[in-house]
Amino acid sequence: MLIEERFVLFHVSAQTQQEAIEQVIKKASEQHRVSLIKEVVTAVMQREQESSTGFGKGIAIPHGKSAFVLEPTLLFARLTDAIEWNAMDGAPVDTLFMILVPESNHTTHLQILAKLARKLMHTEFVNQLATLQTPAEVTTFIRQELA
Repeated sequence: MLIEERFVLFHVSAQTQQEAIEQVIKKASEQHRVSLIKEVVTAVMQREQESSTGFGKGIAIPHGKSAFVLEPTLLFARLTDAIEWNAMDGAPVDTLFMILVPESNHTTHLQILAKLARKLMHTEFVNQLATLQTPAEVTTFIRQELA
């Protein structure tokens, strides 16, 4: 499940966690990766209520499994303004990596989640991520780092 330029969003305007999640899932739907937006939003929000996916350093990794996800998908979104996410470090979030997988897929999202979490522990990775300005830069960087 590699990220593609069409799954990179900049300037996402949201006031709440749910708004941010809805906008990213809407993009996945526009790209034919989600068949019912509302159901996938519900799955991601339910996962979020189990425990926050706010990783820290301004980054969250919301994720969910649903029968309405058609293919495993990794999306990246940079928010216009940081929002409260109940992150581990208490800091607001302005960058999302969203992982969506079909209900039947049991390991793909865990593998990408583990790789991302390891990378996000490195300040150099997080700092470099913050400098990326185009979908091409994001996809190239993420593919290199997660390979």
